Amino acid sequence: LAQALKLKIHRFPRPEGFSASSAAMGGAICRICCNRPAESGDALDSMGKPWPYKQTEDFVHQSATCRDRNYVSFMMGMTFAGFPALNPGERQIPFEVQQSPIVEGLGLLEHSQSNTDESMQQVAQILSSSKTVIVGSVRMGYGHHRIAYSALTWALELGGKPFLLDILSPDCVEAAIVRNMDKQYSRMSRIASNLGGMIDAMWGKMMLQGDANALRCCLALSQKIRGIMAAFPKDTPVISSHPIVGNMAVACGFKTVINLIFDNYPQYFVLVPGAINLVQSPSYFDKLLDMGCPSHSLFLAGHWVSSDLCINAVPDSKARLGRLEKNLPRRFLIAVGGAGAQRAFLEELLQGIAGLLREKRIRIYLNCGDHGHIADAITAKLQALGLEFNQVTSNEGTVALCKKEALDKLEEPADWKAVTLFRFDSHFAAFRCTDLVIRAVDVLVTKPSELAFFPVPKLHIRRVGAHEAHSAVRAQELGDGSVECREVSHAVSKLHQLIERNSPLFRLMNQCIMKAAETNVYDGSKVACEFAFGDRTADAAASVKEKVLVTA
Repeated sequence: LAQALKLKIHRFPRPEGFSASSAAMGGAICRICCNRPAESGDALDSMGKPWPYKQTEDFVHQSATCRDRNYVSFMMGMTFAGFPALNPGERQIPFEVQQSPIVEGLGLLEHSQSNTDESMQQVAQILSSSKTVIVGSVRMGYGHHRIAYSALTWALELGGKPFLLDILSPDCVEAAIVRNMDKQYSRMSRIASNLGGMIDAMWGKMMLQGDANALRCCLALSQKIRGIMAAFPKDTPVISSHPIVGNMAVACGFKTVINLIFDNYPQYFVLVPGAINLVQSPSYFDKLLDMGCPSHSLFLAGHWVSSDLCINAVPDSKARLGRLEKNLPRRFLIAVGGAGAQRAFLEELLQGIAGLLREKRIRIYLNCGDHGHIADAITAKLQALGLEFNQVTSNEGTVALCKKEALDKLEEPADWKAVTLFRFDSHFAAFRCTDLVIRAVDVLVTKPSELAFFPVPKLHIRRVGAHEAHSAVRAQELGDGSVECREVSHAVSKLHQLIERNSPLFRLMNQCIMKAAETNVYDGSKVACEFAFGDRTADAAASVKEKVLVTA
């Protein structure tokens, strides 16, 4: 500790009255501060080092210093403060299987009140059937659930039996801990986005600090809360849309874990040691290799896109070009992020395009998700601007609208209004709405989140966290998305470029989507499911390297 803090220590002889018990107490203090092994009682820590440190050292070859251990111990103390102590090796959270009321064929793993051996065996039997996969997610915003949804749709497309596990769904201490973390993250995102300036810059910089200690913290958290997944059969493959879930699965001993790495900015904490780590872009693949990630567990898969969007990427692009030729009003879908952090920006944007809406030169589909405060604010703004609008509040309403206003109809419906507002009570229906409505619009307006990787022309607005900037760069390189417009005036200017008659930018984006689709750029979630079902193996490194060269 002295060496880590660069202190000069003078050594003195041990006093005569210094007892063995005093020495033992000092050792205990050191173990607590530095998170030394042996005293936790967790079997994962019985391999010479605490599990988070051993996993990090074995995977990226970075040993923890005493300062690192102090930092991790402090962060874990902050995370678990106020919650009951956990003994993860003895906890198994009971679940039951329910069928999704929204997606046919999708099973939901929900917390069960019946904690009996018979009920747990019944779930285990269901999950042990052939071509079954657990897709694990965490309801932090919409991004991770959107990634999970893409894997679920491809599992169904490939004839599998997927089960969605949201680790925030059970009523237990483990879920409450993560729920508290998400609450603080969403709160800070909203504050940073609305205040901007120095606060936004500081928050953005914090989002780039995912170093080896962040990986150790993620592993330590997953180790403690792994009881959520402990009761599931370990032969069932797991696809993870967040590293917390992936690390939980590895800690529980699952044999096949596929980690879908999000964003396009490489950070250590997104990795899952012991899993198959899949990335969306060649540059991400390259940078993670430089960070020490072993090549045998790292593969380029492609973008995390739901099956319907991926399969129809080319037909939908052709339909958009057909609408361009007929000079139909350009349709824009504005998707509010899961943290609900864009209220001020959206209100100013609506003010800037109100004239275009009144003239019916454009159409706006605004998905407020399940953020009631955003929907109320936008409703008030539309009324203040004197703009008429339709409102959709259910999954059934979303499906009906998409069918009625499909792109390939090459016309607008009778008596259409310039604005359609979506608002929901269901989190699942809220984020799924964007996936569905994309196939009815010309351009997606979004912060550069996971939506930046979707096969649709994109107008990128201000990010929430500096890490998101690199996702916009990926879209620019492919040609299917705009630069990031951090100011409303820039976003309005870019919108005008996209609604020009025979807009060169809009045409280029659609052409780039079709070209990327031909080289399987948007097939990432399909690849993940093929790994899960054994149709692909980690030995396929040669084909992956070939794909890196093709898509680069």
